[in-house]
Amino acid sequence: MNDKNTVSALKERIHRLNEIGIALSTEDNSDRLFEMILEESKRITNADGRTLYTKDKDGNLKFEILRNDTMNTNMGGTSGVEIPFDPVILWIDHSTPNQSNVSAYVALTGKTVNIADAYEEEGFDFSGTKAFDNKTG
Repeated sequence: MNDKNTVSALKERIHRLNEIGIALSTEDNSDRLFEMILEESKRITNADGRTLYTKDKDGNLKFEILRNDTMNTNMGGTSGVEIPFDPVILWIDHSTPNQSNVSAYVALTGKTVNIADAYEEEGFDFSGTKAFDNKTG
């Protein structure tokens, strides 16, 4: 990418981030705001999938918004499609941290994890992801 293209891309990114900044104070629909943030995060990181969780009353991760481009998945948020998955358990037996699930690991440690390919990644259990992919095609 040449300097002119780099500058143009950076200006566009700043413009989109400014739009999110404005939306933080003006958007009444939190789902729309969260989706805007997820979509821009996707563009910045060149991600395929993205998920937003909230903590439920039991302290586990409840799916709120789920998007995946390759699988053409659009659930939760403003989609009107309910997410059929159980919450992600953060603590096993209320004492052992769930470090086999990448979402639980990130929530518990605050560390960033970059998964290039869930089918090739080691160290986390992606059986739920693979089962979902098999069900939805």
